[in-house]
Amino acid sequence: MSDYTNILPILITMAAVICMGGASLLFMRGQNNRSRRLLAGIMSTWGIVYVVRVVGMLSGNHDLDFTRIDVAATFALVIGNLYLIILLLYPLEIVRPGWLNLKRTGILLLPYVLITLFYYVVLYLLGEKPLRLYTMDQFAEHIGRFNVWYRLLMILSIIVYLAFLFRLTWRYKEFYRQWCRNNYSNDKNINISWLRQYGIGVVLIGAAYFWLLLDGNTYCFIVHNLTVQCFFCYTLYKGLFHANPYTEDFFSYTLDEAEAYRKAELQESQSLANNIYSLSNETAFLKKIPAYCDEITNWMISKKPFLNPNFKLMDVSEILPLNRTYLSRVFNEGFGDSFSNVVRDYRIREAEEMLTNCQDIPVGQVGELCGFSSPSAFHRTFAQSHNGLTPNRYRKQAQEK
Repeated sequence: MSDYTNILPILITMAAVICMGGASLLFMRGQNNRSRRLLAGIMSTWGIVYVVRVVGMLSGNHDLDFTRIDVAATFALVIGNLYLIILLLYPLEIVRPGWLNLKRTGILLLPYVLITLFYYVVLYLLGEKPLRLYTMDQFAEHIGRFNVWYRLLMILSIIVYLAFLFRLTWRYKEFYRQWCRNNYSNDKNINISWLRQYGIGVVLIGAAYFWLLLDGNTYCFIVHNLTVQCFFCYTLYKGLFHANPYTEDFFSYTLDEAEAYRKAELQESQSLANNIYSLSNETAFLKKIPAYCDEITNWMISKKPFLNPNFKLMDVSEILPLNRTYLSRVFNEGFGDSFSNVVRDYRIREAEEMLTNCQDIPVGQVGELCGFSSPSAFHRTFAQSHNGLTPNRYRKQAQEK
């Protein structure tokens, strides 16, 4: 055990550096990005605890280094529950940017605050203080007392709490994906599939935390510390490069996507002074869709804007003075597919021609020249559209003909 005890100060110091250093980096790159600023705040909040522990170890103050805690210690339970809830605020900001503010964050934290206050109020009325329990045997011995069994209820409540926040976040994933398909030709840096790993990381931190509460030995601290470090390193990498497809305040008034979408439509309609169509011109717009499709097709063929990997829906307003809603409908109703899928098809056809006629260009470079975000994205997309036939095989078959 002594060897592991010697490792723990190193791990705690590393965690402090990762959290505080990562928070500083996110703050510097988060001037116009709410999600980065929120993640920076979360990491700095966690970093403060580790800094305090480092100070405690250096000063020899064992009340601050937290290298061992009592079984289901109330202080660790209250602080740990709060920190787990804070972790779930970040993915909510990713999928619903602008919705979280101080008032709404307070409302989300209210059940946690009430559950915690109830414990201390009842103890005050009973004339008791939080009972210190040094072993699981002592915990089992006093389980019939409110002072002890309510702590289990607090642990259960945080599990329900996290499940609710997970559900609140994950229910919006499909709308997020659809928005990206309708507005962006590449999902590089805006794809949120990595939030699944984020959720798994939170679960692992929670599991290590509950183990720590019920045991509290050095092994538990090491496992929890390593889990936190891996989690924040991964999240820092994703947070630094994630680009938000929505505007910063897209959901500032509501969580409901339909209402937020209508508000965005109105703002975009007002901002486009040359837009001769409004929402009341539905019939006129529908009649124009075939002409719009022809104009877009001619533009795609002559100018090939899809070769730009950052090509997005609003770039089409260069030739059609329409707002986002109408542009999206031109693709969905006129071409019968989303913007991203239409652009993907143009890129695939361009890649087919280049693979056939430009044998000197490496396959990976072909994908880059055709507007794909990466060679792997090109390989995956090409194979999916050709029943598993890879770009290399396609080129070889073209050579054999």
